[in-house]
Amino acid sequence: MNTRLRSLRADVRRWALAAPIVAIAALAAACGGGSSTSGTGYGGSGGAGSGKSTAAVATVAVASGKLGTILVDGSGRTLYLFEKDQPRVSACSGACLAAWPVDQTGAAPKAGAGVRAALLGMIKRGDGTTQVTYNNHPLYYYAGDGTAGQVNGEGLASFGAGWYAVSSAGSKVAESAGSTGTAGPYGSG
Repeated sequence: MNTRLRSLRADVRRWALAAPIVAIAALAAACGGGSSTSGTGYGGSGGAGSGKSTAAVATVAVASGKLGTILVDGSGRTLYLFEKDQPRVSACSGACLAAWPVDQTGAAPKAGAGVRAALLGMIKRGDGTTQVTYNNHPLYYYAGDGTAGQVNGEGLASFGAGWYAVSSAGSKVAESAGSTGTAGPYGSG
């Protein structure tokens, strides 16, 4: 009986450790297929890490919510910056891209209402894909945001640094700062 109880406890521990990994893998797989209506590579062909460039044009807009006014894609999904990135250089690759897919485009990104077109740009990633930037920040989605308006990635620390929504001025938005935003390593253009 005692041996069986120990074995059961060991099985429970293994499952408890594996569950988050399985959940992230399932979420990443769910983000990898289908067609994109926003014009970004998130969820569409030519998605993050595929090595293919999508022909669609990404739209970056602003939306207001619990964090204040933040950048979103054409479908209202929150866009994030990674504090480990350097200006116009992404530090997110490999496993990082499963949790933080890039905002991709095949042509110059389009500025939606409230977005300063002069702050929009693109970079070529090491895998050959093109990523949208704003105020020199490479832009990402969070795989844990299932629908438009969610900000589940706000303030998370993963893959060596913090992840934050982006203000319309192009700086990180700290949840405690509300709509004012906090200047990131690139300044506030």
